[in-house]
Parts: sequence; C-alpha cells; structure tokens
Amino acid sequence: MRLRVMTIGPTAVYIHAGTLLFAGYALLAGALPMLTVASLSILLHEAAHGAAAALAGEAPLEIELTPLGAVLRLEDEERMPAGKRLLMLAAGPAMTLLLCFLSLRMTEWGVLPAAHGRLLFTSNLAILMMNLLPALPLDGGRIAALLLSGILRGETVRRVMRICGMLLGSAAILGSIWLAWRYGAWNLSLAGAGCFLMYAAQQSTVSIALAELRSMMDRKIAMERKGSMRCCRVAVLGNRPVMHAVRLLSPGHLTEFLILEEGTMKLCGIMGECEMVNVYLDNPGCMLREACASLNGKKGR
Repeated sequence: MRLRVMTIGPTAVYIHAGTLLFAGYALLAGALPMLTVASLSILLHEAAHGAAAALAGEAPLEIELTPLGAVLRLEDEERMPAGKRLLMLAAGPAMTLLLCFLSLRMTEWGVLPAAHGRLLFTSNLAILMMNLLPALPLDGGRIAALLLSGILRGETVRRVMRICGMLLGSAAILGSIWLAWRYGAWNLSLAGAGCFLMYAAQQSTVSIALAELRSMMDRKIAMERKGSMRCCRVAVLGNRPVMHAVRLLSPGHLTEFLILEEGTMKLCGIMGECEMVNVYLDNPGCMLREACASLNGKKGR
C-alpha cells in the first residue's frame, strides 16, 4: 500500500504506508529528528539519481519512500548505455558524500550548531556506507553487477550478487545477535537491514531467462547497428533443456551453439542465437536434441 504525494515533471512520488507507521514509531521513541534528517538526505540522494537519469534521457517513472529508504524506478534501466548508467548510479552516493562534506564545513563555519551538524554528518555517513555495500538492489550492488556484466555471463553475475547479498545479510543478522549477547540489547535496525538484504538477494536475481533474452536482443540490435560483432561457440549436450543453453549466452559476443550427443560427443547440429530464442519462446523445457532435430528437419524440407 502506498500513497501518491506529488508529481515532479514525468516522475510520480509515492510514500509507502509502512513509512508512516515507522514515522509514528520514531515519534514515540524520540527519534523523529534523526528520521527527518535521514529522510531528507535519502530524498536528495534519489533526486541526484533522478537528475542524472533525466540528463541521460531516461527520466524516472517514480520515486517511492519506504521504511528502508527510497526506491527510484526507470522505465528500462537495463537498456541504458553502460557509461550513462554508471554515472546515474554513482550520482546518488556522490550527493550523499557531498552532504557529509557540507555538514562538516557548515558546522566549522558556524552555520549549523554542532549537534545539528553531527546529526547530518552521521546520518549521511551511515546512508553512504550502507548504500555502497555490494548487494542488490543497493547502488554498490548495482554498480558491481554492471561492471561484472562486462566480463562474466549474466547467470554468473546474478549468482555472484546473490551470494554477496546473502552473506552480507547473514553477517548483519549475526552481528545483531552478537551485540545482543555482548551488550544485552538488540540492534533491530541491523537485524532488519540483514533480513532486507537476504530477501533482496533472492528477489533481485530471479528473472534469469528474461535478462538473458534481453541481452540477446541488445546484441542483435548492436549487430545491426555496427554491422559486425565478435562471435564465440559454446558446446552443449543434447540432453539439456533449451533454458540451460539460453543462460550460456556470452556477453558482448554473438553465440553459436554446438549441440553434442551425450556419450559419443557426436555433433548433432548447430543452432544460432535467434534459433535458440525462438525455440525457447515456444517451449523452454524442450531438450536441445529435440530442438536441433526439429530445426534440421525444417532445413531439410
């Protein structure tokens, strides 16, 4: 459940119902000043992302303020050129780092009382440290995934990011348990962050086949635009499903599949990317030997 609060150009701004409940809890706990500073800092962080995306020609569709931070959604972030996407992802942490610097300088100049400057600095430092963790959907995780996608297959990138998220989430939960055992008080924020990271690690990496198909279409578009592209061959046993082969598409290369007979390793046939994706769309569970035989039969006719 969420409430639409305003519209900035083409971007809708929402607030999640849980955020209002969290604000009520903060008010009762006497932590409203910190929550206010943190919320404004997060909004400036996301506004920097949005401004960078708009300058790159990809204005955000919406921004949603949740109890665990703000979420900015683009129409299709995955299709942004890598350079522009990297600048867009880096804009948020850069804004948070700038706020840390300004809090120190403004306190030194006497513009902010020491207590207010300290609150602004610690809030933004915590946001920066959390946000740069290499876990999805945090900026650090998205930057890491973007950089890794240039050298690893999509399936491998998602596996690495899933493991990082699970490990960091587990570490946060164990840290909360250790603090409770050592000092006799639970750190619910740390435990909540750990649960969020573990949940996000699963939810942010589930669309494996769809991402690979999108990657294939991007390579097809690049091929048509440039007129040439590097090619690679991948050998796959015929007793594997088509969905397995789709996950083996090589980043930045046009992939050709050699379908081998299990046991004898005899070449059954060759399938290109377009042929593979057409079979996948019709029957993703189809065995490669069957797909190859059907394709050879059509060619024979």
